[in-house]
Amino acid sequence: MVTFGKVLVIMAMLAISLDKASAGDPDMLQDVCVADLTSGLTVNGYFCKRNFSEIDFSSMAIANPGATNNTFGSVVTGANVMKVPGLNTLGVSMARIDYAPGGINPPHTHPRATEMIFVLEGELDVGFITTSNVLISKHIVKGEVFAFPRGLVHFQQNNGKVPAAVVAGFNSQLPGTQSIATTLFASTPTVPDHVLTKTFQVGTEQIEKIKSRLAPKK
Repeated sequence: MVTFGKVLVIMAMLAISLDKASAGDPDMLQDVCVADLTSGLTVNGYFCKRNFSEIDFSSMAIANPGATNNTFGSVVTGANVMKVPGLNTLGVSMARIDYAPGGINPPHTHPRATEMIFVLEGELDVGFITTSNVLISKHIVKGEVFAFPRGLVHFQQNNGKVPAAVVAGFNSQLPGTQSIATTLFASTPTVPDHVLTKTFQVGTEQIEKIKSRLAPKK
């Protein structure tokens, strides 16, 4: 039986392999550069801490399921440089994604990384869209992996009757996520209605309705 610990090792190895094949982040110039998350200065990454320990290279961030009682019925829990400072300059990170029955990780992109997921529990319908507008999709099951190329719009949905979960590997310490729906309809300041009505060929009333549903909860 594949344990959660073994899955994490497998995903870490996959992410490192992705990093070697096509680095998403600049190559490191020293053994380690543990991120100083308290520094007020910004660079492409983070400044290195002078003193560090094993704690900077470890985290329980994705050990437990996340709460999925939200609009989309899914939650992404990251194990990136913000949670594991030792990942700074290493060009690798992970995440755990949990899905309620019917839950979706809606169409989004990772501008700085390729992603590969490993199904821990349940089954998912997943896919990505190429720049030629070709949909590549598949139904994946427990124990299966699926890759999403860097920068392409992709999604995962749990159409089953039981919860599902995956572990994801990225070839970036901080891959970034840009959700298509919230980017267009819930940005600050908002995208002008005339841009969206022309783009989607609908009326202002429909645009405002979508904006109201995706607006951040106050």
